Amino acid sequence: MLTFKQIEALYWVVQLGSFANAAERLNTTQSAITKRIQELETSFNIQIFDRRRQKATLTRTGEDLLNMAADLLGRRDQMLLKLKGFKPFTGSLRLGITEITAMTWLPMLMTELRTLFPELVVQPKIGLAWHLQQSLLQGQLDMAILHSELRNPHLEAEPIGQVSFVWAGSPDVISPSKIYTPEDLSRLNVIRQDPESGLNAIYDEWFAPHTPQSNLFTINSLQAMAGMAVAGFGVACMPEDYFSDLFATRKLIVARSTKVMPTSLYCAMYTKQSNSMFYQEIARIARDVADFSQPYGGLKA
Repeated sequence: MLTFKQIEALYWVVQLGSFANAAERLNTTQSAITKRIQELETSFNIQIFDRRRQKATLTRTGEDLLNMAADLLGRRDQMLLKLKGFKPFTGSLRLGITEITAMTWLPMLMTELRTLFPELVVQPKIGLAWHLQQSLLQGQLDMAILHSELRNPHLEAEPIGQVSFVWAGSPDVISPSKIYTPEDLSRLNVIRQDPESGLNAIYDEWFAPHTPQSNLFTINSLQAMAGMAVAGFGVACMPEDYFSDLFATRKLIVARSTKVMPTSLYCAMYTKQSNSMFYQEIARIARDVADFSQPYGGLKA
C-alpha cells in the first residue's frame, strides 16, 4: 500500500540531497527513511535509486515518481490549508534574501507568488545573512532564506535546497594536478566575505584549525569574488553550479583537496510566533522553484 510517509521520504531525500537530511526534516531516523524507500520499491517491484554509484541517484522510474510525489504533496498541503481556514493573504511579505538567491531563483519565486497571491505585496531585501537574521529576530522581516548554520532557537527553519561550494582560483594560482590540504589553501591569498556573511561559518569550519589572517581579501559580492579569482588575486569559495561556465572554460580551476568540499543547506526561516501555516506554504513554493545553478532562474535577460 502506498503511503504519504513513503512519498515524503522520496521527495525529501532528493530535495535535501541525503537520507540523513530527509530524516531530520521529517523528525525521524535515517533507518526509517531507508525502510520507507525500500518498502516502496518492494511493494511495486521497482528501483527508485541507482545505488551503483557512490551517491544514490534517481533512476528514470524514480524521476517520474518524484514529479508525481511533488504534485501529490503540494495538493495535500493546499487541501490542509483550505480545511484549516486559510484565506488568501492580502498584506505584505518582507522577505530577506542573500545574493545567491537574488542571482538565481528570486524571479521565479516572485512570479509564483504573484500568481497564487495576487494581492500580496512582496518586499525583498538583499543583504548579508547575519544582518538578515538579526532583522528577522527584531521583527523587521517576516521571512528570510538563510544558511542552516544560522539556525536560532527562536526561528523555525524550513529546508529549501542544498548548495555545493568549491575552492577555486585562476590557472596561475591553482594547479589541477596538485591535491591541496586546508592548510595549503589557507596560506594562499583568500578572497572572502565579511564576518556578517553566513558563508564565513562555512569557510572557518572547512579551514579549521587553520585560520587565514594577513592574507585575507574581503569583498561582499559573489560576482566580485569570482572576478577577483579569475584575475589571479587568490582563491575563493564559490557555488560550484552557478559558476560552472568559468570552470568549463578553465578561467577558474577547482582546487582538488584532501578534505570534502563544503556544502550548505538553505532554509526559509521565520519566527515561531508567526502565522506558521502561511509561511510553510511560502516555503513550499520556494522549495519548488529553487534552483541555485541557473542565473535568474534560467530566464533570458
